[in-house]
Amino acid sequence: MLGLSKASKAKKVYDSIESQLNTIKEWTHNNKLPEKMWADPYMIGYFFKTVALADLITNKKPYSATPDQIVIKLCFEDYICPENFKVFENNLFNLMDKELKAKKIGALKFDDLGNHISKDVDKDIDEFLLGNRHASRVIFLLGGVLKEEIILKDAQILEAKKITHQNKPKDEAAAEKLGFKYRDMLPFYLSKIYLKSRIEDLCSNEL
Repeated sequence: MLGLSKASKAKKVYDSIESQLNTIKEWTHNNKLPEKMWADPYMIGYFFKTVALADLITNKKPYSATPDQIVIKLCFEDYICPENFKVFENNLFNLMDKELKAKKIGALKFDDLGNHISKDVDKDIDEFLLGNRHASRVIFLLGGVLKEEIILKDAQILEAKKITHQNKPKDEAAAEKLGFKYRDMLPFYLSKIYLKSRIEDLCSNEL
């Protein structure tokens, strides 16, 4: 029963982020997630954090709780990247190991907004932490728990707010046409700022 429970939770987590993955597929040339994203430190950090936080949300745990590592593993292995899971897992473990080593020697430094500012770490760790942070900001925006200071000062969030305001009439009309109630699109436009150009670059490298 334990295995079934974990598997069902993994499916529940996947279902909660499937629409985001489908949007990303629309930015590609073949409507598929690019294989190279599972070797890209930023993308690994972004989606590992997304799934970890989605596990907490869908299973009604506080953000301070520890995500279920088995559920996270099954979510990637069975749904998100089954064909590239081993590549993803090996790269994830390598990045987490390097992050832990950097943390132990005090090499990781962050500013007041939580941005990683260390100069003495490898670029892949910096990218991994950046992906982590960006995913957290999107999820925390969705949950209404992102710190007000970050919302008011972060340049990319301010850009996303401007786009959200400009597109609101169009988005409201689209929601009404589909019979839906309009919802704040800020998290969507922020994730688009974070991810779209990176996904397009990964796709161009596969051609």
